Amino acid sequence: MTAKTLRTRIQACLFIAALPAIPIAFRLFYLQTIKHANLSATAGREFNRTVSETGPRGRIFDSQGNILAESIITWNCSLFKKELQDPPGALSALASALAIPKKDLQSKFRKSKSFVSVKKDLDRVQAEAVKALNLKGVLLEAGQSRYYPSGNLARNILGVVGSDKGLTGIEALYDKVLTGQVLRREVVRDNSGKIIYKNESEGEAAPMDIYLTIDKNIQFFAQEAIKKYAEKNRSDLAMVLVQDPNTGRILAMATYPEALEKIEPVEWVYEPGSTFKTVTVSAALEKNVVTTGDTFYCENGAWAFNNKVTIHDHEPEKTLTLSGVMERSSNIGAAKIGIKLGLENYYLYTKAFGFGTKTGLGFPGESAGILRPIEKYRTVDLAVGSYGHGIAATPLQVVNAYSAVANGGELLETRLVDRITDTGGTIKFKNETSVIRRVISSRTYNTIKDILVNVVDSGTGKNAGVPGYLVAGKTGTSKKIDPRTGEYITNKNVASFCGFFPADKPQYTILVILDNPKLFHYGGETAAPAFQDIVKKIITLKGIRPDKTLLERKLPPATHVTD
Repeated sequence: MTAKTLRTRIQACLFIAALPAIPIAFRLFYLQTIKHANLSATAGREFNRTVSETGPRGRIFDSQGNILAESIITWNCSLFKKELQDPPGALSALASALAIPKKDLQSKFRKSKSFVSVKKDLDRVQAEAVKALNLKGVLLEAGQSRYYPSGNLARNILGVVGSDKGLTGIEALYDKVLTGQVLRREVVRDNSGKIIYKNESEGEAAPMDIYLTIDKNIQFFAQEAIKKYAEKNRSDLAMVLVQDPNTGRILAMATYPEALEKIEPVEWVYEPGSTFKTVTVSAALEKNVVTTGDTFYCENGAWAFNNKVTIHDHEPEKTLTLSGVMERSSNIGAAKIGIKLGLENYYLYTKAFGFGTKTGLGFPGESAGILRPIEKYRTVDLAVGSYGHGIAATPLQVVNAYSAVANGGELLETRLVDRITDTGGTIKFKNETSVIRRVISSRTYNTIKDILVNVVDSGTGKNAGVPGYLVAGKTGTSKKIDPRTGEYITNKNVASFCGFFPADKPQYTILVILDNPKLFHYGGETAAPAFQDIVKKIITLKGIRPDKTLLERKLPPATHVTD
């Protein structure tokens, strides 16, 4: 064979060998250049994950250090079908160990392609039972679940947690504090789900613990009492708030029936009714437009205020003193006091006591209540507003206003969180007592306090009294408004009682509300007994001694208890 022939054959072989490379090159060019972005994104979806991992979610405590919420370790059980040996036997063993229906697990196994989620949130006993089976292809992945050691105690305040964040209540409001981003990592898995690469990087702060102002025992008393009296009076809704008037700290916040998706005491609005008379009379005393020696003619129970409006009392009254107006809860007397006070002062003190403004707790659903602009007020609005009609407030606003009276005249910022600490207990944030403004003087405080004590001693609040203790407070009964029409609903009302004790040195302010009670209707009949129940339990719990000057004092007999 000549050299020329050999070269020709070699060139022919090279040409034939190069032919497959041409379409391969075009294919590589297409995939790497034209389809690069799509393929990269697809690969990322299939194999790459940037995940955020957190340590155990921060704990929530009451004011005494009792755990109200914490995270516990749980396990998720799953399996890979291809790796499972003897599927019928393995499924039967798993179903037995986890106490789940065998048929359900078999059905789930058949419908899944490769990965089967068997059961989530296993406790330690169940996880150990699965481990003992020693089944190839069965996985146990550790996670965490939220646990509430005290059951339903303060659950409306604590809220609920979803798969990765707080959804309601404190769990949602302080989600970033409780969660704390601690680690971000890029994870690459092969097609069987196994991790083949991890790139770790440090993240943000670690989870922290929250200490609430709630007193676990007082919260329990409040929940038990409101449930008892709501059921007894067949109320649609009932609430109790207990506050320390000297610090603004909320000691209890109970709702029945309980709704975890919202916090009724900061969202629900109602006409405060006669409990608002305390604000009107306090303002009138502060502005020196009335004195304790003044008397008010109460029109025998019906006052034709104008051609369209007649103001009524529950019982016909003639002439009453300033204290008598409050003791008998006269709407007519309160209206006349309000008119003497004047619209500008009425509106100024209503705002000063915190009505028409959110308390600042921060919950997304918190309401500011309803207080119309002053320019939209007529004289009749002033008259009915003086006894708590024509305005709307949240329960939290009402208890705050009474605490301002109880502490001698200062409106304080409301507190529900006391402090935030790291897991070692080092304080990172502390909520101190903060005064918003002074609303009445100590002189006015002493006068209105004595009047409110008279309401409990001999007026409509008699059922709230505790022998041997000075209790101050005011009953309230208001009509319900249809939110669709804005009109009052016939035969439906809100009954309430708000007060504080011991009256000489108040330590507790308590508000009780019963929405649409059907057995009895007035605050003195429904809410006042619940108030008394809670006061007695707090006295026993805290060892509060009786007032020595009252031990032998006999309360005057009640003349009539209505509003």
